[in-house]
Amino acid sequence: FEDFIADTARAATADELFGTFTSAMHRFGYDQVNFSIPRDLDLPPEHNRNSVFVNYPEDWQKFYEEKGIARIDPVLRAAATHHWGFLWSDLEKHQTLEKSQIKLMRLAEDAGLNNGIGIPFKGSRAQIAGVALATRERTDACVKNLDLISAYCTQFYAAYKRLFTRPASATFTVLTPKEEEVLLWVAAGKTDEDIASILTISRNTVDTHMRHIFRKLDVTNRVQAVVKAVMAGIIHP
Repeated sequence: FEDFIADTARAATADELFGTFTSAMHRFGYDQVNFSIPRDLDLPPEHNRNSVFVNYPEDWQKFYEEKGIARIDPVLRAAATHHWGFLWSDLEKHQTLEKSQIKLMRLAEDAGLNNGIGIPFKGSRAQIAGVALATRERTDACVKNLDLISAYCTQFYAAYKRLFTRPASATFTVLTPKEEEVLLWVAAGKTDEDIASILTISRNTVDTHMRHIFRKLDVTNRVQAVVKAVMAGIIHP
């Protein structure tokens, strides 16, 4: 993961960044990628669109566009409501989908989009963005560690935004020494209970530190917090 952070940080163009990202996802078994940004006000308007980068089968892309599938796509809807990575198959298990949506899922599989997962990117100002991953073959992909895949995707999006975010006056996020220490343990994969034990503080205190970290870094989950802090040089795992 540290090599991936370094590689994406060095990317000077979108094509270079997409190449690094797709190669990393291929190592997890995912060879089909769709990166979309329905809404992110930090980016110029031309970047706010579906399929900013996509290598899905061309026939499927054409069908999706011509039929206006985005209107009923349950994966796209889930990206707007979920805060964590999800399996496409879980949408059928845990939500009441319309017949047209279920049919769409089957058509996607027939088109070569199998074992799908969605990784949403949540942020301020009603941000909606995310990556959809799938495999051309029906064999199982590596979904054993969805959190790790989410970390890769979050780092990719941070690198993308660094390339294209509108210039703004410089701002510097300052975490307290204790907040930095807590976040370092989060980066090491420790739970709140673990961190409380290591630092001899209560779990409520750990939770308070995490809420302050989320607010200061303008993020909504632990993975985003670690990635953003590493990218900003705030912590060095």
